[in-house]
Amino acid sequence: MANKTSKKSTKVAKPALLAGGNPQIAKADGAGPPVLRFEAQLFQHPKTAKTDFQTLLNVPVWVSKQFPSHVSTKVEGTINGHPFRAALEPNTSGSHWLRVNKAMLKGADADAGATVKLAILGPEPEPTVPADLRGALTTSQEAKTLWDDLTTMGRRDWVRWIESAKQPETRARRVTRTVEQLSSGKRRACCVNVYEYMLCRIQESEQTEEA
Repeated sequence: MANKTSKKSTKVAKPALLAGGNPQIAKADGAGPPVLRFEAQLFQHPKTAKTDFQTLLNVPVWVSKQFPSHVSTKVEGTINGHPFRAALEPNTSGSHWLRVNKAMLKGADADAGATVKLAILGPEPEPTVPADLRGALTTSQEAKTLWDDLTTMGRRDWVRWIESAKQPETRARRVTRTVEQLSSGKRRACCVNVYEYMLCRIQESEQTEEA
């Protein structure tokens, strides 16, 4: 691991502050969340030194303002190109910090003291339940109960998986499979890459900027 600077380069995350200190908020074509890009330095908080989340990074104020204040928010993005999901939490200075676990440090090839590049998706509203899924959920009380108990991100994962189907037959199978898995108590779709949508969104935003 690097001591002071990150070794790994990436084409995904770009510095968010342009000339003059302006934030970089990239929007890809079509509906979807903006991509927020920025750099931050990793540091260790004395009170968390003995936990798996001992390393933190403070996000810029302009990024913090994109998210609800005074509450923890799960975000998804890349750190030096490595995909992650982590909690964005209010810090002691009125902004937010991101907890960086060991897997994120390893994927980013970085350690406390390093400056890393991040690209995260901006806030998204509660996902709209597609009509076909909404109808299918009415056939199973167990599935509907678990669906209502999922986090916003959990529901979003199922919706993304269904809507990413390219053929009607595939979509129908995924709707059926969703209800079956929820009915059996599975909160997360099996064999689904939860990072796929996020990585595609970041790539789309890059292509839009380069066009």
